[in-house]
Amino acid sequence: MEKVFAKIKHGDPIAFEYIFRMFYVPLCDYAVMILGNTVEAEDVVQDLFTHIWKNRHEIHVQGAVKSYLFSSVRFRALNVLKHRLIERKHGASLTEFIEDLQNSGYSEEEVQRIELIKEVVQSLPSQCRKVFTMNCLDGKTYKEISNELGISVNTVKSHIMKAYRDIRTRVGMYPAVLLFISLSSGK
Repeated sequence: MEKVFAKIKHGDPIAFEYIFRMFYVPLCDYAVMILGNTVEAEDVVQDLFTHIWKNRHEIHVQGAVKSYLFSSVRFRALNVLKHRLIERKHGASLTEFIEDLQNSGYSEEEVQRIELIKEVVQSLPSQCRKVFTMNCLDGKTYKEISNELGISVNTVKSHIMKAYRDIRTRVGMYPAVLLFISLSSGK
């Protein structure tokens, strides 16, 4: 197997296909055991093989190829589980925060704007919403978010800028929006 992987490092697509065909199904089965979801399991395995091909020149497999592949799938599947937990946690935080704002004596117009903000935030792409709520609701720094999600600080900044831009576009910069932003970043 190590000789086949050495051929992959040199760009041999036949060797890559051989490894793919040999391990794809067992790796998917293993990922399903961890994730409990066939679609996510297949995504994890496909992501691994894409990573291997794109980074074939830099990958150094120490030991058996089979062990490397199963360890990599395990690591990736556990990351998916971690992101699921983060998403659930922050979705609940956002709902709780919005309910607190709604129950705190704002005028009808302010409550409507808050509802609109809620809709905008809920309509953000998943990763963008996650980053925005981690920053605004949990008060985490860009660096903390970057480390926790395994993305660059610049990506964190881009997500937060997109969220604010979408809020401004749909709601404008009314005092309630400023209040929302200032209250949320203080939490």
